[in-house]
Amino acid sequence: MKIAFISGVFFPEAGGAQVQIHNIANRLTKLGLNIKLFLYNKTNIKNNNYSIVVLDKFIFNLVYLFKYYFNINIFFLLNPYILKLIKKYKIDIWHFSFLNFKSLILINILKNFDKKVVVTFHGIDIQIDRSINYGYRLNKKYDIFLKSTLKKIDRFTYISDTIKDDLLTLGVHEDKLIYFPNSVNIEKFEKYSSLDLKKSKILNLITVARFAEKKKGLDLVQNICENLIENKVNFKWKIIGENTKFLLQNKFFKTHKHLFNIINNIENIDEEYFPHSDLIKHYKSSDLYVNLSRIESFGVTYIESLASKVPIISFSGKGSDEIVKDKINGILINKDDILNFTDKICKINDNKKIIDDMRDNCLNSIKKFDLDVNSYNLIDIYKKLN
Repeated sequence: MKIAFISGVFFPEAGGAQVQIHNIANRLTKLGLNIKLFLYNKTNIKNNNYSIVVLDKFIFNLVYLFKYYFNINIFFLLNPYILKLIKKYKIDIWHFSFLNFKSLILINILKNFDKKVVVTFHGIDIQIDRSINYGYRLNKKYDIFLKSTLKKIDRFTYISDTIKDDLLTLGVHEDKLIYFPNSVNIEKFEKYSSLDLKKSKILNLITVARFAEKKKGLDLVQNICENLIENKVNFKWKIIGENTKFLLQNKFFKTHKHLFNIINNIENIDEEYFPHSDLIKHYKSSDLYVNLSRIESFGVTYIESLASKVPIISFSGKGSDEIVKDKINGILINKDDILNFTDKICKINDNKKIIDDMRDNCLNSIKKFDLDVNSYNLIDIYKKLN
């Protein structure tokens, strides 16, 4: 079977959607599918089993500019180019992930040629949170174009109930929706041992998130740390992610640099699956994963942490409640309750048995998100549609 993956965003820009697309494409290729990843821009990825095709930037940009800025449809200019791709690669199913405006243009053209289209939303491409100015749909042009395109799509795979609810709200019929969550390569995590932290006098915290201060809740770190310091908690907090170096521009982080290990990013250019083993080792040398995100569709870092047998403390909310189960594989705190959040960390510091008792539950709770399980499920989805 020949499958096209079309990603609205990809490496070198880091993110959970990119990790998922790469991992599943690599695994499906190993399982015998012919996977071609179509991109709007060049990538730095070299550890791919799948093929990469960079789309013609000039013609796409021209059609995009007329549609976006003037609402003039000159899609016919793209038709010969797309038809050439169709004939050359003989794709059975076109699977879009992380939509953008250009993706919507391409979907409309493919449907004019009666091609099978599957779409997976990853968060910002469908979710809205006006309080933090989050979501492509806050842009009326994208929102209108998206709504007119949805009815043409053959199937939607949704990564979480949050995304499913958004699709139903937008009028997508439930018969078109198929659950297909994000995944993690559990086998890779099991190759590395966890450090024995029971006797450590330091509480080792970890957060993995790019520097999107409001969305990822990184603006809350100072408040939490001040409370922990006041309660005399001896802690070290690793914060790993793209552009997290900007945290060090904050006076508090500069003054308390000894409390943090800020790692700008851990790339993966030499291992078949994400995350890189160096990041896995950071997870496995931690006591507790601290999630501060205000909104998520499906936190990839959650299942990476749980695959490392590291429980999660998180505010209750979209994306977290589906994965983090209170007192089973983590601790859920009412939204914005910083004092209770800090109090729970203090209690864990006084008694690490609270989280040690959860470690086996962590791994058991995410076996349904294993990469192999998801890969075979996706093959079944394609077979039923083809």
